[in-house]
Amino acid sequence: MVILPSGGLDTMLRPVATRLLMALLLAGAGGCAALEDKADFHRHTMSDLREDWRRPGILLFEASSSSLYPADSEAAEEIRMEWLEAWMKRLGFCPAGWDVLSRAEIDPGEVHARRHDLRYELKCTEPEPRQAH
Repeated sequence: MVILPSGGLDTMLRPVATRLLMALLLAGAGGCAALEDKADFHRHTMSDLREDWRRPGILLFEASSSSLYPADSEAAEEIRMEWLEAWMKRLGFCPAGWDVLSRAEIDPGEVHARRHDLRYELKCTEPEPRQAH
């Protein structure tokens, strides 16, 4: 025989459910803390960097234009280049630097997994040879 508190099973489970809800909310807030600020959030949602599996040595940086970051804006292009630099550091690509080989709008009819509309082709630069002393 199970003896329940005077409020029934609901009263007994309410504290457990409250603790579980609080734990889930805190875990979700911790995930958001990784995106330190709005700029980092925009980098994550509006761009990505990956290796071109069809062409070894070529990296593809894709970004989205928007009303905040128009495709034809020099200020927006500077921000996209900051995103690119942050991705390079995060992923450990091109420690000696890189060259932008091309920048083009992605054809809206092209089938690709991302929703970005600008594509940059990049190549890492070779590190300077060390001089013997």
